Amino acid sequence: MPFSSSLTTQRFSPGKAALAPYLVLSLWVGLLLLLRGPLQSLMPHDEGWYAQQARWIVETGDWVSQQWWGAPVHDRMMGIQWLIAASYKLFGVSEWSARLPGAIASWGTVMLTYAIGLRCLTPAIALWGAAILAATPIWMQASRLAIQDVPLTALELLGIWALLQAETRPGRLGWGFLAGSTVGLGFMLKSIMVIPVVMALGPYLVLEHRRHRHLLNPGLYLGLVVGLVPAIAWLALSVQRYGTLPLERTFGLLANLAQEDFHNVGPLYYFWNIPLNAFPWPLLAVPGVWLGWQSSYPRKALWLGYPLALFTLLTLFKTRTWYYPLQLLPFVALLAAITLTTLGTLYRTGRRRRLVAGLTYLLAAIGAVLVGAGIVALVQPGWIDVEGLWRYALLAIAAGLGWLVPLGVYWRSRTHSRRAESTSLWLVGWLLGPWLAIALLYTTGLWGNYNPDVKLALTTPPLQEIVADNPVHILAKSISLGDEDAVLITFYTPQPGSATDNWQTLAPGSYAWVAVPDLEALPAEAVRLGQVRDWVLVQLP
Repeated sequence: MPFSSSLTTQRFSPGKAALAPYLVLSLWVGLLLLLRGPLQSLMPHDEGWYAQQARWIVETGDWVSQQWWGAPVHDRMMGIQWLIAASYKLFGVSEWSARLPGAIASWGTVMLTYAIGLRCLTPAIALWGAAILAATPIWMQASRLAIQDVPLTALELLGIWALLQAETRPGRLGWGFLAGSTVGLGFMLKSIMVIPVVMALGPYLVLEHRRHRHLLNPGLYLGLVVGLVPAIAWLALSVQRYGTLPLERTFGLLANLAQEDFHNVGPLYYFWNIPLNAFPWPLLAVPGVWLGWQSSYPRKALWLGYPLALFTLLTLFKTRTWYYPLQLLPFVALLAAITLTTLGTLYRTGRRRRLVAGLTYLLAAIGAVLVGAGIVALVQPGWIDVEGLWRYALLAIAAGLGWLVPLGVYWRSRTHSRRAESTSLWLVGWLLGPWLAIALLYTTGLWGNYNPDVKLALTTPPLQEIVADNPVHILAKSISLGDEDAVLITFYTPQPGSATDNWQTLAPGSYAWVAVPDLEALPAEAVRLGQVRDWVLVQLP
């Protein structure tokens, strides 16, 4: 079957790793990453910021300035903008190019999850854990966004994998160098947010030091220094150009984030947000913690201690967001895989039949409700006043059909021999519901096409020809990064001009975006050509 022909509990040993699981996992996650609806449009925050700042890098050739309409911003590090700009250089400016680094990082994270699972757990748990990660809704949504957190997670797992390689492999200095360098490169992506990651590795680095002796590996410290070179060089060049402003804004913002809850979500935010966004896998990961603790698998301080420590640190950090816990999800997937493979063993052997049957019927009941709701929404769309209801209906039907598979397998496999043959298919059914739902979310445009109205307005008449053939300036007293409409309009304007708060500084006949409240300051002769949300395109007299 697709993921495991055997639910073996045999430990991993060097030389037994095969190429086949990586190919299967690449197909499993790659199909999702390649799916996309015909229409794509960006989120304004944070995706729109990074996409547009990277565009200015390519257009100006300035890889140092972190700007917004010509004004220095420097409120975060520059790693993601560089990655997106490199993608633009290769493939041109588009939503697809902006999101490509995250998609590649997501594929790499799935592969690394499997590789780490091989070293710490069993081949079956590693395989199912990596497959679960690719069927985790919030992870896959973030994988197709131009944001920092998925590439950051890939770097973190690369460092952990390098540490595991350094335990037993020749070239210990080289593996230590690779592990250390990921910290510095992570700093370039997310600045001091890599510190909780290093702290969360403390149980593994300290408690198991007598076995692996990583802290005495000089390659680790050399890699740390070399990995920081890009960040230090960029900050030095920024300070040379703008004085202390980059340091004050970058680290001042981070200090504020650590001290104040800007989103006002409360200390229990992650206790409900993670289970909701990553459903159903955190629910399986909870018993996986207990099963893992009771097991004889080595390196518990890493695969169990690391996610628990990181969860605690993120909870204590005052600013809490949906994307910070993305770093936890590979380990949540592995812990869920411990539970799932245990259930597979119970299914195969016929033990705990009531538990297996109960969970199978529960999953099928959820699936049946989803299928029924989807069919009703398609047949009687007037009952629910939701725009684009058919998309949600197809999503529900796909997820529901996937979760009916375990029940069908259970009914057909009453004998011991049939259960042994069908165990993998029974387990695949657990993943099919979320996987099919994610596929429908991509293909229907519910994921990927977040602001179609702004893009449509600027790529269709009457505004299309005007913005395509002329530079368009922005006329406002202030242009805040917090203005979502301004972020989107900027990215979808083919030729952004300059920003000013005085229309008289622009040449006669110029085109400019003007915020609705600022229209009164324009002369009566200014021609209004069209409006996109709260911004009006005008031609100056």
